[in-house]
Amino acid sequence: MSGNPLPLLVLLSAVTSLAFCALHIVVPALPLLVVVFDDSPARVQLVLTLYLAGIAAGQLVYGPLSDCFGRRPVLIAGLAVFLAGTVLCCLAGSLAMLILGRVLEACGACAGIVLARAIIRDVYEREAAARGLALVMMVMSFAPAISPAVGAYLAEWLDWRAIFLLLGMAGAIVLAATVARLPETNHHRVRLDLSGMAGSYAVLLRSPAFLGFALCSACTSASWFSFIASAPYLISQALGEPPSTYGLMILLPMAGYLLGNAAAARFAFRLDSLHLMILGRGLAFAAGILMALWCASIGLGIWGMFVPMALASIGDGLSQPATMAAGLSTFPRIAGTASGLMGFLQMTVAALGTIGVALLPADGGVAMLVTVVGFMGLALGFGIFAARQPPVGTQPVLAGGAAARSSPAAAERS
Repeated sequence: MSGNPLPLLVLLSAVTSLAFCALHIVVPALPLLVVVFDDSPARVQLVLTLYLAGIAAGQLVYGPLSDCFGRRPVLIAGLAVFLAGTVLCCLAGSLAMLILGRVLEACGACAGIVLARAIIRDVYEREAAARGLALVMMVMSFAPAISPAVGAYLAEWLDWRAIFLLLGMAGAIVLAATVARLPETNHHRVRLDLSGMAGSYAVLLRSPAFLGFALCSACTSASWFSFIASAPYLISQALGEPPSTYGLMILLPMAGYLLGNAAAARFAFRLDSLHLMILGRGLAFAAGILMALWCASIGLGIWGMFVPMALASIGDGLSQPATMAAGLSTFPRIAGTASGLMGFLQMTVAALGTIGVALLPADGGVAMLVTVVGFMGLALGFGIFAARQPPVGTQPVLAGGAAARSSPAAAERS
């Protein structure tokens, strides 16, 4: 571990979870907003769509800013923007004002997504960073699991504004805790200028190792988002099940992801990040093949969809922290920029996945199977490609890991 002050992983988990809570908690209230604002479902959908766009675009900005000005002030500014956007949403008297508030929420909340990863990379060495990321992601995974139910009950029992009141309270608590408890971790600042930002992105995009890790992570996320975009439709239309069935069954892959994160945290020092990545991606792709064979042999069914997806989620939880840690370690001095670019690619490729689901034939779950399993295969392929590249700015993990384990410093981390 480096000499930087050790931030609280619990606080970083809360900072990261805020964005995903705000993403998922509003979804059950979208039909209600159609009635409240007397507008079309397509326009109300912008409450979600533009939030995702804000998350994607903001991640390109916060990384370079934090590399220049430090993680702490940039994160505090982002959380303040999130809080301002949430207040605007709570007070919104029109759909346009609500959408503007959501964009501000997204632009602020994505600071936590980017900077939590960069802070962990500042504080930990490469393999320890995988463990820290796994712990944060394990806690963060509870957000999309419980947020839809919380939002549904708040909208049903109280009012849709109660959703944003709760988000505002959570944002204020996280902002206060960040101001009070989070130290600065970036002690190697770089100068900020437009040409420098473009140059940093160019360096990353020219690196085969970084691109391999980033696209592996992006395709992993795309397989998940493609599944959750199509599963509710298949359950209700093709299988005739109520929405509550999806709410119950989605807990299986959520639990699988937590299990994978726990395993990644447990074995981060025994298996280096490249081995964890390949192991996780191999397990996920095998689970995708199982889902395709299951549905092809006995037809589309609840268990045929969710049991293999739960196994794939174990692989996702095992591989994602290691993949991110490896990607951020290719150029440690611009880890913030790398984190932002990885996050942008994740959201962009995930959006392409949901479009793919809509374009392919939907009969019998063909669109879901082709898109989800296809992205799982791509993730494995990019992971293998990245593992074969010599890392830039770090020693090769496989060779270096063996050497490091024989050193006194590595012995202290064991």
